[in-house]
Amino acid sequence: MRALTGELLLTAWDEGKDQHALVQGLILLSMALPKSDREKLGGLSLAERNLLLLHLHDLTFGPVLQGFSVCLHCSAQLEFTVPVAGLIGHVQSQLCEGPVSWEHDGRQYQLRPVTSGDLLAILDAPGAREAENQLLQRCLTVFGESTSREELTRSTEASGATPPEAFSAALQNFEQLHAAAELSCAVHCAACSHRETLELDIAQFIWIKVRSAAKRLLAEVHELAWAYGWSEEAILRMSPHRRNAYMEILGG
Repeated sequence: MRALTGELLLTAWDEGKDQHALVQGLILLSMALPKSDREKLGGLSLAERNLLLLHLHDLTFGPVLQGFSVCLHCSAQLEFTVPVAGLIGHVQSQLCEGPVSWEHDGRQYQLRPVTSGDLLAILDAPGAREAENQLLQRCLTVFGESTSREELTRSTEASGATPPEAFSAALQNFEQLHAAAELSCAVHCAACSHRETLELDIAQFIWIKVRSAAKRLLAEVHELAWAYGWSEEAILRMSPHRRNAYMEILGG
């Protein structure tokens, strides 16, 4: 994995700026992992994707997540910091090695983890219930003497819902299967002492930092090119430390 700096950072921002947040996460990883194509990355479980994104944050922005939120109780601004290593440890400790399986009425059910590709495929679902059913259709496999996945799909399409016995058990197993994909941090409001838990969308979090870093870098390129007549390519080839040194000189 390589850090997103210089031209790589600008290319990632340029490709992802008008894309859905799910696609943005895959773009960032495809830039950082040049030997992995975007389709393959889209087939990773959300926990596996998050683990890679956390490593990318560590390489590109450092070992601590720093962010802001608003207190739901008094609307005061909250600042939080979360060690990346702690989040990586959480994902690794909760990560399931394979799909969850169970048996009911002589049929074997298997539920695999949701991927970015699955979530992208259900974006056009007309409602939350329909999206939930489509997601189960994609992730749930049924084995049995008289039931195949194709039959499950046909029955779902006919009734508009996943069969009750599969749906209920699948929901029970979903939380266990996706525990590693859920990232959060506890925050305390100094103004009113309210405590709450913030859910972290690591892909969105890193994308916001990439967007800010790219705009800062463009401003630096503009200022250095104006002052010294250097090309964008030459400026982007500089290490961040050298570029910052020139910016300090210009700042007097």
